[in-house]
Amino acid sequence: MDLTLHHWDDTKFVTQSPVQFAMTTNSSKGTHPTRQPSPTEKQLIDDILLLYQLQPTEKAYSHYSPNAVFHDPVSIAQGLDSIKSQFNGMPKLFASSITEKCDILSDETSPGKKIAMNLTQRYVLKSVMPGKSEGGEKTVNSKVTFWFDEEGLIERHDEEWDHEANRSGEDGFWGKVQQMRKKVDAKIVEKTVSSDPSKV
Repeated sequence: MDLTLHHWDDTKFVTQSPVQFAMTTNSSKGTHPTRQPSPTEKQLIDDILLLYQLQPTEKAYSHYSPNAVFHDPVSIAQGLDSIKSQFNGMPKLFASSITEKCDILSDETSPGKKIAMNLTQRYVLKSVMPGKSEGGEKTVNSKVTFWFDEEGLIERHDEEWDHEANRSGEDGFWGKVQQMRKKVDAKIVEKTVSSDPSKV
């Protein structure tokens, strides 16, 4: 089973080559066992990956609980509108964002309650130079985990760069400082970027 991936290249819509699901996957932390997604999981992943590929849609956001939380090394977005602003703001920064790898990690610790993925995404910044559409690029390998509520909606979306756990208030004084900064950053984005994907 595979995922057909897409990205925007300037104003032209480009279909990426399908990503094949392997039995194992390599990350910055080593080799991990994987599994095939169910049809329902595959649809959810297809939809959520569009957010990473600069194509936010209401269908993708429909998988989230109204009170969902998104946590990565940059921000902690609390509530669906705040999450929408985080992803809706990405096309303002990036010329393209291409999914190079997406494998479902085999994790039986909480079956049915979460999906964990090994995701490799290549981000290309918009250029600040006149006449040039693309700037520098960065490839990021992350562990992405979706935690589901009783209704099957995402209540927590964690993105851990290089598979390193995000720091939070539970990590002592500096963890609390980082947590406060991330929440403030998310609020700033929420106030400056529309939560309506049709306005991206």
